[in-house]
Amino acid sequence: MKESDRVRLIKDRAEYAVAGVHKGDVGTIMMGDVRNGYVLVFFDGNYYINEYGYRLMSEIDVGVRVEDLEVIPD
Repeated sequence: MKESDRVRLIKDRAEYAVAGVHKGDVGTIMMGDVRNGYVLVFFDGNYYINEYGYRLMSEIDVGVRVEDLEVIPD
């Protein structure tokens, strides 16, 4: 796994659920350095319209254990 890889969460854990992330959610690795077995993943959130009329996506950033992720092939 490396920075900018698209990944899917393959295991539920309480520490992820607290942040609002669950098995099957998809995100992008933002920092490829593995630290204590974790990588930082920005999970895709919900789309919303801001006060200026732009369509944006909320993101949830979570430290995830490497073994709980699978890389989505291009």
